[in-house]
Amino acid sequence: MRIEVRNVSKSYKHKQALKNVTFTIEGPKIIGFLGHNGAGKTTFLNLVAGLIDTSSGSVCVNGENVFNASTILRDICFVAESGNFQEEMTIAQSLKANSFFYPKWDADLALELLEVFALNPKDKVQSLSKGMISALGIITGFASNAGITIFDEPYIGLDVAGRNTFYNLLIEQQAENPRLFILSTHLIDEASELFEEILILHEAQLLLHKTADEWRQHIVAVKGSSHAVEQATAGLEVIYQHYFMHEMIAVVYANGRTIEGDNITCESVSVQDMLVYLSKQQKARAIV
Repeated sequence: MRIEVRNVSKSYKHKQALKNVTFTIEGPKIIGFLGHNGAGKTTFLNLVAGLIDTSSGSVCVNGENVFNASTILRDICFVAESGNFQEEMTIAQSLKANSFFYPKWDADLALELLEVFALNPKDKVQSLSKGMISALGIITGFASNAGITIFDEPYIGLDVAGRNTFYNLLIEQQAENPRLFILSTHLIDEASELFEEILILHEAQLLLHKTADEWRQHIVAVKGSSHAVEQATAGLEVIYQHYFMHEMIAVVYANGRTIEGDNITCESVSVQDMLVYLSKQQKARAIV
């Protein structure tokens, strides 16, 4: 499956949620789709799922515009953060309803996962805890066998054991039935090792799109005096920079170049650290 996003902007009455976003992702692969609250992630995931249309630009799946494309949509499963199930239905009814929509639905897997998460198929959705509803969403996503399976904060209310079960299932399903998984989560430290490709939205724009290998090899934090850091990073793409206590931190895309200089240190940057840096940058601008 191939998702092509071209010059996509999305505006609401009082807010621009996305600004001229362009990228292509292709599976099978596990994609980390990240950013702070308000960055535009949920809007984008709704666009990919064909639930809303762009204000400008296009979102295409396998070359076809996804909005209202019924054939394509049957191969996209979007497990949103909330509101996935009708409360008056039982768990069994909810899964049955989804089985009619997704042509590759795996009923045996759904039953197996009900036992894994200890869910009673006779229970009504309205009686479930947040963790149970998250488990039902996880079951739906995996059992759909959709070529594009999107999980947006899929494990709200689940404890560490429940989240680890999700991660193990994700690895298992990708091995047994490869597809394009898109995972949006705030628990980045837990999930980052799963990502084969990482996209970060920041203030409605695409800030970074790198493979996991590119991230590990080429995204570097350079620390030292402002003069030393500026000299060492001259000509490189600066992703983020910050001054604190007479020290400058510059996160750069090194592009394979060895960064050298006097009185500087170079460190790798975790995905979690990058989100922390961006949060600090955002708060500093708000104060100014």
